[in-house]
Amino acid sequence: MGIKYLKKGDPQPPPVEAGKLRLYSMLYCPYAQRARLVLAAKGVPFEMVDINLKNKPEWYSKVHPEAKVPALEMGGGEVVVESLDISDYLDQKFPEPPLWSTDQDKNLHHKQLLETFGKLEGLFMEAIRAKDSQALEGILLNVAPILQLFEDELAKTRSQFFGGNRPGMLDYMIWPWAERCAAVPALLTGVTFPTEHVPRIMAWGAAMMQDPAVKLSAMSAEAHANFIKKYVDGSLDMDKL
Repeated sequence: MGIKYLKKGDPQPPPVEAGKLRLYSMLYCPYAQRARLVLAAKGVPFEMVDINLKNKPEWYSKVHPEAKVPALEMGGGEVVVESLDISDYLDQKFPEPPLWSTDQDKNLHHKQLLETFGKLEGLFMEAIRAKDSQALEGILLNVAPILQLFEDELAKTRSQFFGGNRPGMLDYMIWPWAERCAAVPALLTGVTFPTEHVPRIMAWGAAMMQDPAVKLSAMSAEAHANFIKKYVDGSLDMDKL
């Protein structure tokens, strides 16, 4: 895609100008995609700097103490790290359109769902590293009840999105993994998710694909599968992405 991933030996970009935003990212990182989705949903202009996570620049640890992505840097040197904190910061700083509800009970419930969703993130990584079908079947058994919680939530609210009639924060925070699930058939031959049990989630996914913010960051299942395969088998060379 012609993206330059800054690596060891590359100079640090100049300081961020006053009133500007810089997002330190990595194109294939789902956590960094969260921040890009929120920025796109808000229509906020920003500069993006992609980091080579396998060969990080020496100076990057001064931006993010753990040298992870994403990190959001503002003019004046203020930095916010971690995808959820960045997303919350952006929702407060740029209130239109609001991604969290004015209903605090609803927000609390969605944050609890998001915490539960964190288990799916781990299970996804376990699945793509599974060594045999028996291990994979056990992982998928743990996936089903979590998916059912989200299916039931859409059934309860009778809305197209978790945010209502348009995507909200919960929608954008879980989307990166939903997008990567399309790569599963290419990664795990003969394995499919039992989608017939989650028709509302499938309809949600189709609707999300039409969202302008999602369209700006969306990547093909083939691109995700190619990256994940190389990441898992250790052959990933970010200079050749």
